[in-house]
Amino acid sequence: MARQSGSTQPAGNSASGHIAMIRALGVPPTSIDHPERLPRLAQEWAYLLRVRSRWASDVELRKSIAKRAVDDLKSVGVSLDRLRAMAQADRIEIELHDWDRQDAQACAIHEAACEIPWEYLLSSGTRSEGRYKSVFISRLFDNGLARVKPHPPANVLFVESAPGRFKDKYEFKDEEDRISAAVGAANKPDDDDYRKILRTPQRSELVDEVRKNWEAIHVTGIDTHQAGWVIDDFYVDMKDKNKPLFESLIDSDGRLVDGIILRQDHESELPVRYDELARILVSPTPPRIVTLNLYYSGARIARELVRNKAHVAVGFLDEIDDELAELFFQAFYWNWCDRESNKIFSIPDAFVKAWKAMPMDKAHGTSIVIWMGRSIFEPGSESISKTASRSSARKKASPRKKRAAR
Repeated sequence: MARQSGSTQPAGNSASGHIAMIRALGVPPTSIDHPERLPRLAQEWAYLLRVRSRWASDVELRKSIAKRAVDDLKSVGVSLDRLRAMAQADRIEIELHDWDRQDAQACAIHEAACEIPWEYLLSSGTRSEGRYKSVFISRLFDNGLARVKPHPPANVLFVESAPGRFKDKYEFKDEEDRISAAVGAANKPDDDDYRKILRTPQRSELVDEVRKNWEAIHVTGIDTHQAGWVIDDFYVDMKDKNKPLFESLIDSDGRLVDGIILRQDHESELPVRYDELARILVSPTPPRIVTLNLYYSGARIARELVRNKAHVAVGFLDEIDDELAELFFQAFYWNWCDRESNKIFSIPDAFVKAWKAMPMDKAHGTSIVIWMGRSIFEPGSESISKTASRSSARKKASPRKKRAAR
C-alpha cells in the first residue's frame, strides 16, 4: 500500500540497504545515511539526555542543544529544507529495519540507530525551525499485523516485580492504584478477569499468565541496570556464583544488556535479557500494547516486543523520575479508556494526550518511546467517534473485514 506521506515503498522494505527512514505527512521519505556516524551520535546524545537536569531549565542552553540536533540530523541525511518541511507535520515516523543478527557490524550500527533519541532530535530540531504545534513521533518496526479498530482494552494485566532483596526497597501500591483507576478497575479484586495484578511472579508464572491473552500488559519493576546500582556487588557476586548467567548478560562490547529482574526456583533475583523478556510477554495472540515502567526499556525491550508481534510497545530510553513515569502511564490509560468523551481514542492519540498532560518543566528531554508494528500513516491509527463505532457495529462485515479487525 502506498504511504500517505507520498512514499511508494511499503513498510519494512529494507532492500535499499537503508538503516532507517523518516516519514511525515506530505514530506518525501528521508533516508538515514552515513551509518558509520550513528554509534557516535548514540553515545553523545545518550549522555546529553542523561544529564538533562543540568540544561533543561536554561533557555539558551536548550537553544544550543537544539542547534546541535539540527546539525546532527543534517550529518545523517536530514537536510535543513527537509526538517523545515517536517516542522509543518503533526506526525513523524522513524522506521527502523531488521538486520542480520549474526553480522557484528550490522548489529553495532542498528543497535546504535535504536539507541539514538530520534524523538528529541526531531522534536527540538523541528521546533527550532518553526514548529509551533504538538507533534507525535513514533518508531515503526513493521511486523505485518493487520489493522485493529480503535477500542479500549478488553482486559489489562498489571505485572510488578521486586524479588529478593529488592522487595524491601520498592513498592508499587501507588502505581497499582493509578493504573487501576485509569482503566476503571479501582474497586475490582486483584485477580479480576478484566484487570489482574501479578505481584513478583516467577518467570514460569508470568509465561503461564500471558498465555491467557491479555490485550494490554503493564510491566513495572527493576531493570538490569538499576539492579547493579541498588545492590552493591550484585553482578560481582553473580560472576563468582553463577558465571554462565553473568556472561549471558554481557554483550559483545562488554556492556550489560537491558532486561528485568524476575525470579525462578532457586534464583531469587533472576536477570532476564530483553530478547527473552519480549518472548515471554507476547502470547500466540499478541497484546495490543505492552507498557514498560522500566529504565532502559525503550531501545531494545520495546523494539523486541514489536518484533515478536506485539502491536505497540512503550518504554523509556534512559532513567526517568518515578512520579513522572507513573503520571504518564496513568494519563495514557485514562485517555485510552476514556468513558466520558464522545471519541474512542486510538493508542497514538491517547499517547499524545498523555504527553500533553505532563509538566513540561520536568518532562523536557525525557525519552518516552513508542514502537508500532504498523505504520502511523496506515488506516486505524486515528480515533473514531462513538456514534460512528456503534453505526459500524450494526453493519454486517464481510469475512475479510472480520479477519482484519481482530
